Amino acid sequence: MPKPERQVLVCVNARPPGHPKGSCSQAGGDAVFDGLRDLVRDRGLHDRVMVNRTYCLKHCSKGPVVAVQPDNVWYGGVGPGDVEDICSTHLEQGRTVERLLMPDIPWE
Repeated sequence: MPKPERQVLVCVNARPPGHPKGSCSQAGGDAVFDGLRDLVRDRGLHDRVMVNRTYCLKHCSKGPVVAVQPDNVWYGGVGPGDVEDICSTHLEQGRTVERLLMPDIPWE
């Protein structure tokens, strides 16, 4: 396998229910990870794109959070229904999905 062009980090961090920061896992991070991983594989992108689970990306209140590197593009509030847009628009066409971009907020 060649070195991937992009690495997609999907936060699946879990905190106890009721935690004031919330967590990407409780907001659906695992389903986002599964959907992106499967779509990348199904579209034959797995030699160019690596999808990884990660833990806290410091924007818990905007989760699930997805970061695409080396593009340094951060998406917030990503749900399973957004996976298609991230894959087709960003990973295949190299354009950001504007509606999902993380707002310019302080790092928690």
